[in-house]
Amino acid sequence: MDETEELIRLSARALVAQMADVPGAELHLAGNCALGLTGEPLADFNILTVGINPHAEALLTQWVARVKARGLPLLVVMGPHVAPTLAPVATALGLTPAGAAPLMVLRAGTAVRPDPAVRVTRALGAELVAIAGDLAAAAFDLPRDVVARCLDVVMTETSGVETYIAWRRDEPMSAVSVTPAGTTAAISAMATRPAHQGKGLGRALLAQVIDDYRGRGVQRFYLTATEAGRPLYASMGFETIAEVSAWILAMPNQASG
Repeated sequence: MDETEELIRLSARALVAQMADVPGAELHLAGNCALGLTGEPLADFNILTVGINPHAEALLTQWVARVKARGLPLLVVMGPHVAPTLAPVATALGLTPAGAAPLMVLRAGTAVRPDPAVRVTRALGAELVAIAGDLAAAAFDLPRDVVARCLDVVMTETSGVETYIAWRRDEPMSAVSVTPAGTTAAISAMATRPAHQGKGLGRALLAQVIDDYRGRGVQRFYLTATEAGRPLYASMGFETIAEVSAWILAMPNQASG
């Protein structure tokens, strides 16, 4: 298994970990493929990840049918090894192409520079969880109640996901989530308030978090970036190793495209 497919497999498992504590979530994991449904009417909270699997076409067909039966929107992410074969299947199932996103990796030995002017705390306890949720809702323009049901609830001591907040003076500026798996960790939900974006706060937070995890034995970090976020991650030493394909299934009453 090459590194790209290894990270697709870890992404599938990270998806399950990130949704495991969401009340009422429906989760399926089969090899390098995973389906996570929160039941929210937003595709970003209903995700299907597809990697190499001898039954990938059947799983895609079966799981999309399940999502349609529930009347939900869906975001489908396909690894580059399976996307060319599954693209016609996705089209036949009514999915709409939504472009590609870089799969990026930061390896051991790549230097990061924590900023001592930024204080970082883990989001635990009602007050800090609410602050992290507020940051995510503002950064991604999401309904706060949806964030509460899908993100706030996983910010616990025993969750497989750890969320951190960056503070400048006494003001919370940015948040990020980390899902560790052995010596590798997934980075997700990098959120900075719109008024403070582009000021280096996300970089400072991520650098401190990476430095801390390295002290705990994590050697490699990965993420799927947006085009807007790619320059930041590249400047920190993340390298693009592949492009993953994104597809959208719209709500039954929504126009796709």
